[in-house]
Amino acid sequence: MQIRLIYFDFPFWRAEASRIALTMGGVAFEDVRPNRAEFIEMKSSGALPYGQLPVLDVDGERIAQSVAIARFCGKVSGLYPASDLVAAARVDELLDTATQVTALFASSMREKDPQKKMEMRRRIAEGSLAKTLGFLEARLGERDYFVEDRITIADLVIWRLLGWVNGGIIDGIPEGILADYAGLQAHSDRVGREPAVAQCMARYAQ
Repeated sequence: MQIRLIYFDFPFWRAEASRIALTMGGVAFEDVRPNRAEFIEMKSSGALPYGQLPVLDVDGERIAQSVAIARFCGKVSGLYPASDLVAAARVDELLDTATQVTALFASSMREKDPQKKMEMRRRIAEGSLAKTLGFLEARLGERDYFVEDRITIADLVIWRLLGWVNGGIIDGIPEGILADYAGLQAHSDRVGREPAVAQCMARYAQ
């Protein structure tokens, strides 16, 4: 099987979780990280089914949409429940939650007025984001991982999502927002310490 995963050189959950899953599973793939000019060329040429990245090429067939890609990469790497339909649905639930959280920021990303943007972000941080983090904390409960007693693609996706909202990357969202969610913080730390995960993330520290 020939696999090409195409996304920017940025550790966002939309592709980084899939990159790491393939690496953890020992699945050979071509890691393509286009710059902005290359992305614009791909977009203008019609090569992107929905005009956006990531995309995944599998034996010449192109797959789009982050969750579909994450699910595929989880399956081929052994990080997606193979026979337990309920566990598989719970993984899917968490992938959908990552999409839902990301969508919270859509309007503020488009806002041009800096003051309005910061006010929108404050409301997100104190409202819908805080509520969803509470839901995720409850879903994790006392477990080390969200679904099984090992890492699944869902853990990788949520870990990268929380790294995004917790790391001071988003203007107006306080760094360290996970301080009030001990379970989620412990989960993030646990996933980040996995040797394959740490190895993949080391490139961004250079």
